[in-house]
Amino acid sequence: MSPSMLGLFAAGGAAGLGIAMIITALVPGRPDLLAALRMPGHTSAASTIVQAGQPDKPATGIAAMQARFETWLAATHLTTPDGDLAVIGMRRGEFLLTRVALTAATLLVGPIYLLIFTAFGLHVPAVIPAGIAAACAALVWVAVASHVTGKADQARLEMRHSLVAFLQLVALHRAAGAGPGAALDDAAAASPLWTFRRIKGAIDSATRAGHSHWQGIADLAEEMGVDELADLSAITAGAGTQGAAIYDTLLARATSLRAQLQTDEIAAAQVASGRMAIPKALLAMATMAFLLYPAITQLTAT
Repeated sequence: MSPSMLGLFAAGGAAGLGIAMIITALVPGRPDLLAALRMPGHTSAASTIVQAGQPDKPATGIAAMQARFETWLAATHLTTPDGDLAVIGMRRGEFLLTRVALTAATLLVGPIYLLIFTAFGLHVPAVIPAGIAAACAALVWVAVASHVTGKADQARLEMRHSLVAFLQLVALHRAAGAGPGAALDDAAAASPLWTFRRIKGAIDSATRAGHSHWQGIADLAEEMGVDELADLSAITAGAGTQGAAIYDTLLARATSLRAQLQTDEIAAAQVASGRMAIPKALLAMATMAFLLYPAITQLTAT
């Protein structure tokens, strides 16, 4: 095999390895469903639960270095999607460290390719691998932010789905004679899902600060960008301050939210079905080109 072919094979292998590493870093792994269900109080990756009363262990070695880099990056003026980071529970420094590390690793593609080509005697201008590396690095820089935004949107969607059940639970506890604050507490403690735990944590933080339960819901709505939580806060605030009957209002809001979510899912399914036609069309075009190629070559040869 010629040196040029070996160089191309080596370059292709390096490119494939780099793409695989980037995909592995950006795409979350699929957990074992049975193992996850067997875990007591399993939660989503969108929420990190810290056990109270357990002191944090001092970071050593690589963890200490990572913490220093995160602190330094957090103090810089680099832009971050702070709203999305708050939704998924990721620190600003952690996001910037991931973004900078992946981008820097992608920039190494240029020198690696240049060394591979030089080792196999292929004279390639340095500007070509450098330009490819810069373009890939810019793509990775944007992809990290898009990945975080996608996770935040998924977390907001999960919160809206859970809010349907939460509204019904609050209505049932309210109909059983519980006060507005007690109804919110009991409904939030009814499930170990991260969405219910997030609501419970917001309520507990508000009550510890001397505020009302519905103020904690309002703060969570502002933090996550979920307007339906703000509606729940306004409804329960009316019951707590004016003594309004909210049973029918809560059930009506749960019904409308469920219908809205179903409509959104149907629209998303239609969009996905339309996108599935694109690879089919490309495959049909490739097949037609493959079938017509012999005839075209014969016509052009004569």
